[in-house]
Amino acid sequence: MQKTKVTLIYWGLCLFIFLALIPWIFNPTLALHSIQALAIYGGIVTAFLGGIIWGWEEDSASSANLWIAIGFSLLGLGVALVSFINLSFSLILLILALQVFLHFEKKNSSFFQANIKYANARNLITNLVTICCITSLAFLYNPYT
Repeated sequence: MQKTKVTLIYWGLCLFIFLALIPWIFNPTLALHSIQALAIYGGIVTAFLGGIIWGWEEDSASSANLWIAIGFSLLGLGVALVSFINLSFSLILLILALQVFLHFEKKNSSFFQANIKYANARNLITNLVTICCITSLAFLYNPYT
């Protein structure tokens, strides 16, 4: 099960990388759509991560954690919706959501604490997705585009 989770985490990263590279390769119109797709996909991932809390083992699934799960799911929805209004704010919100979720998972998930390969993959992927978001922000504020 751990190997499958780690493999799927890396596959999920591929779309983030692809969407973050498109703006630097293609025209500005496609670039903005790509960055918005990255934000929406990130919002979906954040909501999915929130939903994962519901499947945690009994010792990790407290009532408070389940409410926090709903909060992360709504935060993911917020990231996706804000991308239609303010793309930069949406990316910043996505970075914060992913980093806060990683911190929350480190502290509260017994699976995270017991499986070093999974923990390392989650740390790496969260940081790489953060870099993808920063790269997209850099494109948005690049004075040469």
